[in-house]
Amino acid sequence: MAAWGVLKAVLVDLNGTLHIGDSAVPVSQEALKRLRSTPVTIRFVTNTMKECKRDLLESLTKLGFDIAENEIFTSLTAARNLLEQKQVWPLLLVDDKALPDFTGIATDDPSAVAVVVGLAPKHFHYEMMNKAFQ
Repeated sequence: MAAWGVLKAVLVDLNGTLHIGDSAVPVSQEALKRLRSTPVTIRFVTNTMKECKRDLLESLTKLGFDIAENEIFTSLTAARNLLEQKQVWPLLLVDDKALPDFTGIATDDPSAVAVVVGLAPKHFHYEMMNKAFQ
Protein backbone atom coordinates (compact mmCIF):
# COMPACT_ATOMS: atom_id res chain seq x y z
CA MET A 1 0.00 0.00 0.00
CA ALA A 2 1.34 3.43 -0.95
CA ALA A 3 2.11 6.03 1.66
CA TRP A 4 -0.79 8.40 0.87
CA GLY A 5 0.84 11.24 2.74
CA VAL A 6 3.78 11.22 0.31
CA LEU A 7 1.88 10.51 -2.90
CA LYS A 8 0.32 13.73 -4.21
CA ALA A 9 -1.29 12.68 -7.49
CA VAL A 10 -2.01 9.71 -9.72
CA LEU A 11 -2.20 9.81 -13.51
CA VAL A 12 -4.48 7.09 -14.87
CA ASP A 13 -4.28 6.17 -18.54
CA LEU A 14 -7.73 5.63 -20.00
CA ASN A 15 -7.63 3.27 -22.96
CA GLY A 16 -6.32 -0.11 -21.87
CA THR A 17 -6.47 0.75 -18.17
CA LEU A 18 -10.06 1.80 -17.45
CA HIS A 19 -11.57 0.69 -20.73
CA ILE A 20 -10.77 -1.13 -23.94
CA GLY A 21 -12.86 0.26 -26.74
CA ASP A 22 -16.51 0.23 -25.63
CA SER A 23 -15.96 -2.07 -22.63
CA ALA A 24 -14.81 -1.28 -19.11
CA VAL A 25 -11.82 -3.25 -17.89
CA PRO A 26 -13.13 -5.68 -15.24
CA VAL A 27 -13.16 -4.16 -11.71
CA SER A 28 -11.81 -0.83 -12.98
CA GLN A 29 -14.84 1.07 -11.62
CA GLU A 30 -14.27 -0.43 -8.18
CA ALA A 31 -10.55 0.33 -8.33
CA LEU A 32 -11.33 3.95 -9.20
CA LYS A 33 -13.77 4.20 -6.28
CA ARG A 34 -11.08 2.92 -3.92
CA LEU A 35 -8.54 5.37 -5.34
CA ARG A 36 -11.03 8.23 -4.90
CA SER A 37 -11.32 7.35 -1.20
CA THR A 38 -7.68 8.43 -0.76
CA PRO A 39 -6.44 12.02 -0.44
CA VAL A 40 -4.52 11.98 -3.76
CA THR A 41 -5.41 14.08 -6.80
CA ILE A 42 -6.46 11.95 -9.78
CA ARG A 43 -6.13 12.93 -13.41
CA PHE A 44 -6.97 10.82 -16.43
CA VAL A 45 -4.70 10.95 -19.46
CA THR A 46 -4.87 9.68 -23.01
CA ASN A 47 -3.05 10.25 -26.26
CA THR A 48 -6.18 9.87 -28.37
CA MET A 49 -6.67 12.53 -31.03
CA LYS A 50 -9.76 11.09 -32.65
CA GLU A 51 -12.47 12.45 -30.36
CA CYS A 52 -13.08 15.51 -28.24
CA LYS A 53 -12.97 15.43 -24.46
CA ARG A 54 -16.77 15.80 -24.19
CA ASP A 55 -17.37 12.66 -26.30
CA LEU A 56 -14.71 10.76 -24.39
CA LEU A 57 -16.33 11.74 -21.09
CA GLU A 58 -19.76 10.67 -22.37
CA SER A 59 -18.38 7.24 -23.30
CA LEU A 60 -16.70 6.85 -19.90
CA THR A 61 -19.88 7.89 -18.09
CA LYS A 62 -21.88 5.28 -20.04
CA LEU A 63 -19.36 2.69 -18.85
CA GLY A 64 -20.08 3.64 -15.23
CA PHE A 65 -17.08 5.84 -14.44
CA ASP A 66 -17.46 8.89 -12.20
CA ILE A 67 -15.10 11.31 -13.90
CA ALA A 68 -15.31 15.07 -14.37
CA GLU A 69 -14.33 16.69 -17.67
CA ASN A 70 -11.69 18.84 -15.98
CA GLU A 71 -9.97 15.67 -14.73
CA ILE A 72 -9.23 14.50 -18.29
CA PHE A 73 -6.06 15.58 -20.09
CA THR A 74 -5.68 14.56 -23.72
CA SER A 75 -3.25 15.17 -26.56
CA LEU A 76 -5.81 17.66 -27.85
CA THR A 77 -5.75 19.43 -24.47
CA ALA A 78 -1.97 19.72 -24.71
CA ALA A 79 -2.15 21.01 -28.28
CA ARG A 80 -4.78 23.61 -27.41
CA ASN A 81 -2.83 24.75 -24.33
CA LEU A 82 0.31 25.23 -26.43
CA LEU A 83 -1.58 27.16 -29.14
CA GLU A 84 -3.01 29.47 -26.49
CA GLN A 85 0.33 29.88 -24.72
CA LYS A 86 2.17 30.71 -27.96
CA GLN A 87 -0.80 32.74 -29.28
CA VAL A 88 -0.63 31.21 -32.75
CA TRP A 89 -3.33 30.41 -35.29
CA PRO A 90 -3.42 26.75 -36.29
CA LEU A 91 -4.32 24.75 -39.31
CA LEU A 92 -6.11 21.79 -37.74
CA LEU A 93 -5.56 18.42 -39.41
CA VAL A 94 -7.69 16.53 -36.94
CA ASP A 95 -10.84 14.46 -37.18
CA ASP A 96 -14.06 16.47 -37.19
CA LYS A 97 -15.00 14.78 -33.89
CA ALA A 98 -11.94 16.40 -32.29
CA LEU A 99 -12.78 19.96 -33.37
CA PRO A 100 -14.93 20.87 -30.32
CA ASP A 101 -11.76 20.84 -28.20
CA PHE A 102 -10.56 23.82 -30.25
CA THR A 103 -13.71 25.93 -29.86
CA GLY A 104 -12.73 29.57 -29.45
CA ILE A 105 -9.36 29.15 -31.16
CA ALA A 106 -9.18 31.19 -34.38
CA THR A 107 -8.59 28.70 -37.19
CA ASP A 108 -9.72 30.72 -40.18
CA ASP A 109 -6.68 32.98 -40.41
CA PRO A 110 -4.93 32.34 -43.74
CA SER A 111 -1.58 33.05 -42.11
CA ALA A 112 -1.72 29.97 -39.88
CA VAL A 113 1.62 29.57 -38.17
CA ALA A 114 1.04 26.16 -36.61
CA VAL A 115 -0.22 22.82 -37.86
CA VAL A 116 -1.89 20.39 -35.47
CA VAL A 117 -1.81 16.86 -36.88
CA GLY A 118 -4.03 14.16 -35.44
CA LEU A 119 -5.69 10.96 -36.58
CA ALA A 120 -7.61 12.35 -39.56
CA PRO A 121 -7.22 10.22 -42.69
CA LYS A 122 -9.78 12.22 -44.67
CA HIS A 123 -7.66 15.37 -44.25
CA PHE A 124 -4.51 13.80 -45.63
CA HIS A 125 -4.72 14.68 -49.29
CA TYR A 126 -2.70 16.81 -51.66
CA GLU A 127 -4.67 20.04 -51.22
CA MET A 128 -4.49 19.96 -47.42
CA MET A 129 -0.83 18.93 -47.32
CA ASN A 130 -0.02 21.74 -49.74
CA LYS A 131 -1.85 24.19 -47.46
CA ALA A 132 0.02 22.88 -44.41
CA PHE A 133 3.41 23.39 -46.01
CA GLN A 134 2.76 26.94 -47.24
